[in-house]
Amino acid sequence: MTSDSKPISQFNLRAALALGAACVVVGFSLFPLYIMITTALKAESDIFSWPPTWTFSPTLQAFKNAFLLFGGQNVLVFLFNSVLITAASTALAVGLGSMAAYALARFPFRGSKHLAFFILSTRFAPPVAFIVPIYLMFRSVGLIDTHLALILFYTSMNLSFVIWVLRGFFADIPIELEEAALVDGYTRWQVFLRVALPLVRPGLVATAILSAVFAWNEFLLANIITQRDAATIPVYLSGFSASMGIAWGEYMAVGFFAVAPIMIFTFFLQRHLVRGLTFGAVR
Repeated sequence: MTSDSKPISQFNLRAALALGAACVVVGFSLFPLYIMITTALKAESDIFSWPPTWTFSPTLQAFKNAFLLFGGQNVLVFLFNSVLITAASTALAVGLGSMAAYALARFPFRGSKHLAFFILSTRFAPPVAFIVPIYLMFRSVGLIDTHLALILFYTSMNLSFVIWVLRGFFADIPIELEEAALVDGYTRWQVFLRVALPLVRPGLVATAILSAVFAWNEFLLANIITQRDAATIPVYLSGFSASMGIAWGEYMAVGFFAVAPIMIFTFFLQRHLVRGLTFGAVR
């Protein structure tokens, strides 16, 4: 009886320690989000009080003021710009990248591996290295302060990553499945759409999430080539610094709009994200 209870108690202790450690990590990760939301709901006197006030009467004044900043332009305009640019660039990157990755995986040729690495190498240099030539190119074709300019740039930046990741997914699909579909009368395009793509769904979701996060958070190029019409949420957030300091309540209120959509998007697809990032790690 004693020998059986000892392993059980040790197992319970390990589980409790693991659960406690997980709670600490989750709490540490979510604490900035808690500070952001509570700061947005505080009155200005509570924001700057010392010691900090943990109990307060919530107010939505900061959210109301956030709609009047940046020249009175509605924050929803910037949110719409971010959603449109992120969705379009992610769809293009995943759509074009999946076709290119399938071609590299299924139709190898001399130097195809080197070509795949060359495609990935376009991400080695930081985006700031391309700011000046990209700005000059967009200005020469009249794309400054347009949604199309950011969509094209984000698509090109994410395309190499999508191709490199999905190439490994397509290469792991048994070729016999596709050969059987071809024997049944499928065209190569139908094999790609109906056989290959469903099998690499975790990879598609993982690359889509990471591409969307990059496009949603990117600030440098958006701040340089946009002014008002195509400015995104990160650009809007940069307008809170003034000579009198930062309006922290309004800053945190807009910050909530900036992080909520991408967090919700990732939350609903987290299961596929984990499968996609760990695919091939265990056989």
